[in-house]
Amino acid sequence: MIKYLLILFVSLQLPTFFAQEIAILQYCNKPIHARGIAIKGHFIFLGNNNGEVIRYNIRNGKSNSLNPKDTFPEIRDLALNRNTVYAMQSADNSSILKLKRDRPTELIHLIPLELNPKLFLDGMAIENKEALVMGDPIDHVFSLFHSGDLKHWELITPTLSSFDGEAGFAASGSTVQIINGVYYFVSGGEKSRFFKSLDKGLTWIHSELPYKNSTASGAFSLAMKDNNNGIVVGGDYLAPNSNEKVCFITKDGGLHWSASTIGPFGYRSCVYFTDGVYYACGTNGIDYSKDNGATWISLSHDNCFSFCSDKKFIYASSTMGRIIRISKVDTTK
Repeated sequence: MIKYLLILFVSLQLPTFFAQEIAILQYCNKPIHARGIAIKGHFIFLGNNNGEVIRYNIRNGKSNSLNPKDTFPEIRDLALNRNTVYAMQSADNSSILKLKRDRPTELIHLIPLELNPKLFLDGMAIENKEALVMGDPIDHVFSLFHSGDLKHWELITPTLSSFDGEAGFAASGSTVQIINGVYYFVSGGEKSRFFKSLDKGLTWIHSELPYKNSTASGAFSLAMKDNNNGIVVGGDYLAPNSNEKVCFITKDGGLHWSASTIGPFGYRSCVYFTDGVYYACGTNGIDYSKDNGATWISLSHDNCFSFCSDKKFIYASSTMGRIIRISKVDTTK
């Protein structure tokens, strides 16, 4: 079922109006939500908090489960490569699961469970056949894995140390990114930092992010639009309506960060870049920025977790088995 809303925005700078189409797509009638979302053609794939991976057909509104059963640990991230879905579990004994895109299939654990029973994964990125996975520190060492062929996965060494209370937030799976072979990830908590590696994890460059230090605060998501320019969003998830220290911008590859002039309107779990526009979502809604994060405009007040997109629309996973579909912002107006 699809419900449509038409939102009118009034520009305070220009005497013009423009319409933004918003539709609600119901992919499941269960009281579930997805922190992992990805799209291929007319199918949206969702990794849900009940452990179920669902394929939703945009054309006919029908869904089917790719799991043999929906009792696996919570899925926090999804990535697609060819005809395969890679699903990231976030629970004790976390792992990356491999499923076929077109039919239910048995799951294959790509990161062996015996590597560490304490493993809790936060984010995953795949570029071509290269993958990077980041997990919470264990004994003050970040859990970092990578693969060069999506078949063989290994722990990144030498290890990378963490501070007391520093970890990742598995809110949308977007703490990790790969661009042109460069590895990126962000941390939060009692210390929030940005990391990048030019040599596949052998060495890391890092900088401190200016979030307040607390167990509920920090960087929750990263979107580098190229290897110089990018944005981190987050804040304090226990204060979802606070817009204090939510978004920071870099223009020099993460060495320095500056705050937005007008930031997103509350805590944000995900930031996403497509077609010249940044989108951010969180507990109290969705915002967008056409000026590289300097100023943000509200799009929706729906509680959303993560994004994907096609040529025409942005899709944000939401509560109660819903997807919020929004027409892309026109950058020419």
